Amino acid sequence: MIRLLKINLIIFIILSLPVLGNIDNRDQNESHDTWRQSTKSYIKNFNKLTGAFTQIDHVGNLSKGNFWINNKNEIAFHYNPPSETIIIYKSGKLFFKERDSESFQNYSINNNPILELLNKDADINRYIETSVIDENIGKIFISLNNKNERNSLEVIFDYPRPILRQWKFTDHQKKVTNIFFSKLKFKENVEKQYFITK
Repeated sequence: MIRLLKINLIIFIILSLPVLGNIDNRDQNESHDTWRQSTKSYIKNFNKLTGAFTQIDHVGNLSKGNFWINNKNEIAFHYNPPSETIIIYKSGKLFFKERDSESFQNYSINNNPILELLNKDADINRYIETSVIDENIGKIFISLNNKNERNSLEVIFDYPRPILRQWKFTDHQKKVTNIFFSKLKFKENVEKQYFITK
């Protein structure tokens, strides 16, 4: 009798496994969908985001500084001493100078994935829908060249609560720059002084 009960119990457990697996998959899919919706809202509020960054370029040089994003979809990176570099994305251009004494140089930039991320009119859904969840992080990949790795941006957030952690930018020469973000906060009014290019 006891042996029969054990056999029945084993059969029940085996038959239950696919059902339990389906429940786990369903819960996981719902969690991923929730993260995608939360990430979309988070990105829409980028125009109030400020914080610190650590940059590692393609040869391993390390730089640190602060960044600001305003409500005009502009982003400014100010590097800490001894560097005096300032990089500003605004009005479809990249403004750049390496020393306080210099004037800004500027370059027109087209099909830039960073500007695509900041653009309120961009269809960010198409990038979020193909996002990848990997344990405690979520990744979205932005490419304006048919998913070509050149001139692309991989954006990494925390999971399950989306918080910006890293950009991985690959330029047209396939050189990779990693930017790690910290001390993030949202400000209602970002000071204009960080975006002056005159």
